[in-house]
Amino acid sequence: MTKQPQSHTDETRPATYRETFASTEIRALLGSFTLSKASSMLARVAVASLVWHATNSTLMATAAFAISYAPYLGPAQVLAALADRLPYRSTMVVADLIRMVLIGLVALPGMPLPVMLVLVFASAMVEPAYQSSRSALLPKLVSGDQLTLAMSVYLTMNQAAQLSGYFLGGIIAAVDPRLALMINAATFGISAIILLMFVQRRPADSDIQQRKHLLRETTEGFTLVFGNQILRIIALVVFTTAAFTIIPEGAAVPWNDELGGGPLQLALIMGSAPAAAIVSSVVFTRLVKPAVRQKLIRPLVLLAPLSLVPALLDPSGPWIVVMAIVCNLTIASVAPLNALFVQAVPDGYRARAFSVMQSGMALVQGGAVVAAGALAQTSLTVSQSVGFWGVGGTVLVLILLWRWPSSQAFDDAVRNAAAPAAPADTGKSRNDTVVSGEASSSN
Repeated sequence: MTKQPQSHTDETRPATYRETFASTEIRALLGSFTLSKASSMLARVAVASLVWHATNSTLMATAAFAISYAPYLGPAQVLAALADRLPYRSTMVVADLIRMVLIGLVALPGMPLPVMLVLVFASAMVEPAYQSSRSALLPKLVSGDQLTLAMSVYLTMNQAAQLSGYFLGGIIAAVDPRLALMINAATFGISAIILLMFVQRRPADSDIQQRKHLLRETTEGFTLVFGNQILRIIALVVFTTAAFTIIPEGAAVPWNDELGGGPLQLALIMGSAPAAAIVSSVVFTRLVKPAVRQKLIRPLVLLAPLSLVPALLDPSGPWIVVMAIVCNLTIASVAPLNALFVQAVPDGYRARAFSVMQSGMALVQGGAVVAAGALAQTSLTVSQSVGFWGVGGTVLVLILLWRWPSSQAFDDAVRNAAAPAAPADTGKSRNDTVVSGEASSSN
């Protein structure tokens, strides 16, 4: 019998970790995710190291590092549509096993560089399907404020996994990059075993009789997210937040060099951003009441670009660290926004919807860093470029928040998504209702 999401009985207080992670399934899902994420970061460092030693080319090494982001330019959405046709746990297990085999082949001595890069790209291809399936499975295990807390924990573990993966990857890759890749392959196998042992297999959400061409179903993911007012505003606000919180660490190297700072200052600038994100997510979802949390979303979203505006004054290194901390404290708004998003997406569309969000986040973050860097190539300094980026973002966020929906509109969107699908003879599916229904907004 399929286990229903746990409901949080007292909506006036924040959910607790004990309540949220009482289920073995959700603990297993978190453990699997953390292992997969950390080992993926470790692999990026190891592959870049292997390519660097093989070619002595900075361009090739950075390209090998960045190739894992390439699937988000299109293939990720197709695979997410396929994931919505399959049981989510099965998709995650298969994705882990595929990555285990492919990364294991990359670790083999004497592997030609072109083949190695193809294998790395193929491994990266299945990660979006894994991530989308994990996001789609989560609301089946917890609901209400427990879902918000679970989202926060996943965001926190995502940051921690990146830090630990990069750190361990750098150490192990410096000794033996192939050993790092072998460890990476093994962790994917362990992740798959955890899912098989502790997470129930649930049937696919999508109805086989309603399936269409795979590319058309892929397009439906974009239509659902950007055709629905609630999902659209959440997506745009999350993308906008990501475009500014990434800047302190993305511009850290040239910014630090411009100031003549040393390795310690660079480490402080880069490390303060994820550290602030982790602390803010934990505090915001664990100690702040749900009702207060909802009221703080808009101020936090506005603070993200606003915190970069003081860069126009050419601040010193310590002040840049402070700016990075303040900017990334605003990431606290992402967990409740993600929880609202997942609850407003109907069953059978969650993997595709989350793929749109993940792809948008990856592309926006990369584009923001490139854009800020392009500004710095003009007559502007790095500090001035970051400051003007913050000014433009502040104006953009004010425009978005002016159209912020009312609390009732969010509640209606969640109810519509949870409603049973319309009968076949009505000629209108639940997806049509969710996409076309425009909710009221409040300024």
